[in-house]
Amino acid sequence: MSDDQDVFLQMASEFPVRTGIYTFGLPVFALLQLINGFVHEGSLGYIGLFAVLMVAFSVKLTLYQIAVYRRQKVANW
Repeated sequence: MSDDQDVFLQMASEFPVRTGIYTFGLPVFALLQLINGFVHEGSLGYIGLFAVLMVAFSVKLTLYQIAVYRRQKVANW
């Protein structure tokens, strides 16, 4: 797993905006939706499910971006 972490850190240093949006932006958006639903007395069950799905999507999207980054590194080698 440390190899994934090393590649993630390399990718984050080379593409900080893209990595930040995919890795941290989506979970922050989900958290803001939870707060919004709580403040405005929305359906917390649906909003909670949305938040869980957004975090899962963020994880999968980050793993996909790591795979694409690795392929680009191999292709450019």
